[in-house]
Amino acid sequence: MKVLIIIDMLNGFCRKGYPLSLPDTTIDIEKYITTKIFEAHQREGKVIFVCDSHSLTDPEIGNPYPPHCMKGTVEAEIIDELKPLADKSIVLTKNTLSIFLKTGLEKYLQEFKPTEVELTGVCTDICDLFAVYELRIRGYNVFVSHKGV
Repeated sequence: MKVLIIIDMLNGFCRKGYPLSLPDTTIDIEKYITTKIFEAHQREGKVIFVCDSHSLTDPEIGNPYPPHCMKGTVEAEIIDELKPLADKSIVLTKNTLSIFLKTGLEKYLQEFKPTEVELTGVCTDICDLFAVYELRIRGYNVFVSHKGV
């Protein structure tokens, strides 16, 4: 079984006007992810969204990052283009750079026993990088396409 993990495809990163908005559009990444979600569902794979959801007391808020993707705000919501697909997927929240710390992801991956984990989403140099590292040190076969990050 293959698992598709989608990191931080949230308004706060993918749309303009937020403290950590990306400088470039994510439209090509969104199209790629949409295609991969449909493929995963057709092949009975699993799709997991892992999303920032912060409070002011979280370890990364203030140092090194400003308040962003605060729990319960529009900024912390999955972008509209992927929201209907997220409703048919597993959605986990994180309050650090780690996709494993207090998210429940490890339990799902142990249950699914994936032969491959494809990682997509933003931000490549921070959250995606840490996610790949965390998956690899746990022994997972990780695939990342330049089209999905």
